[in-house]
Amino acid sequence: MKAYNPEKPLFSLHVPKCAGQSFRSLLQHWFGDRFFIHYFQQNGAMPPRHSLAGGACVHGHFNRAKGMGVEAYYPGAEQFITILRDPLEVAISNYFFWKRKARQRQIERGAIRAGSEDDYRGIDDFFRKRPRSHMLNFLPGPLSRENYREILDRHFVWIGLVDHLDDGAAVLAERLGFPPRAIGRVNASPRDEDLSPERRQEFMRRNELEFEIFRAVREMWPETGVRRRIDERQG
Repeated sequence: MKAYNPEKPLFSLHVPKCAGQSFRSLLQHWFGDRFFIHYFQQNGAMPPRHSLAGGACVHGHFNRAKGMGVEAYYPGAEQFITILRDPLEVAISNYFFWKRKARQRQIERGAIRAGSEDDYRGIDDFFRKRPRSHMLNFLPGPLSRENYREILDRHFVWIGLVDHLDDGAAVLAERLGFPPRAIGRVNASPRDEDLSPERRQEFMRRNELEFEIFRAVREMWPETGVRRRIDERQG
């Protein structure tokens, strides 16, 4: 994992449903007027490209699949941070967010029609129609089994895990030279359905690289204390 260089901009890669909104508040507190966001605009327009100086931080959905990846927007980008989460948990969280908020919005703007094929009948229907993780679209890449360790080690200052975010954020604060600060969790959706074992196994089978990268991250940065806590919880 590389050392932070304050003379160059830092890019925070927000993987959806990985505490990005909570993390955004922390980064904004730290970087102040040197903090910029990278999301679709209110009218659906692509994010603007910012003129960045040293000490700046850009945070958002750098989605390569939609032409807004970090390499496309900022070809000189070389130091990143991100937060990861078990890919299955990300997908489950995405479904409940759709059910609680996004579905009604999509119906109101005519993107889907109630009862249509795109109006999911439940969590198993959601996973049947969306069996792939989108995690890798939001990271530098393309990542493969052959290159992901080298890319993560060469470009990332820090990678946090959602399950132990405050522990990891304390390490990040030290690396960036900021005072530690707790992260409040927002944008969480309640769950009232269970995914079937069959759909669970299919999702894991079809996203083996994503799960391998997630497991590798837990192993690669034991100094965050995350690995020790996971071992204690599972033991």
